[in-house]
Amino acid sequence: MIPTEGSALLRAVSQGKFRLTRLLLEGGAYINEGNAAGTTPLMAACRAAYNDPLEKPRMIRYLLENGADPNIPDKSGKTALMQACAERAGPGVVGILLAHGADPSARDYSGASALVYAIERGDRETLRVLLDACRDRGRDVIIITSDTSPRGTKTTRQYLNSPPSPAPCASPSQVQ
Repeated sequence: MIPTEGSALLRAVSQGKFRLTRLLLEGGAYINEGNAAGTTPLMAACRAAYNDPLEKPRMIRYLLENGADPNIPDKSGKTALMQACAERAGPGVVGILLAHGADPSARDYSGASALVYAIERGDRETLRVLLDACRDRGRDVIIITSDTSPRGTKTTRQYLNSPPSPAPCASPSQVQ
């Protein structure tokens, strides 16, 4: 869903207009301004479906290098990283967000994290990037999928522990 309301910067990013985005930022547009739903330009870039597959990582990198905060939540508590995982933006985009400080263990208001969104979308490559990022930050990750609905969507419970509890659980290497 592309935001139809909000700042000119938000609309330019949503539509993949890189030059206009650059001009607006150089002209003083506030990079972290959200719309009524709390969607920031970085979130819009993570959710947008650009025609050129190279445009999304380019736009996201540009926004981050110009001060976009990857950890600002929208009104539902989702960060740009969660949005990227929910929209299957891919491991490249997720890697860029993580390299610029996105928190892989942040949770939205329903308790889900980027890991949960990656699992629910069946994006194994992105999940591996997220697990590696958690491990690099000294967090052991244990994810338990507890139920699958008739539509095939998974209800996932997630536990982030450092160190993990002594109870027998699946390790990150067992998550498929």
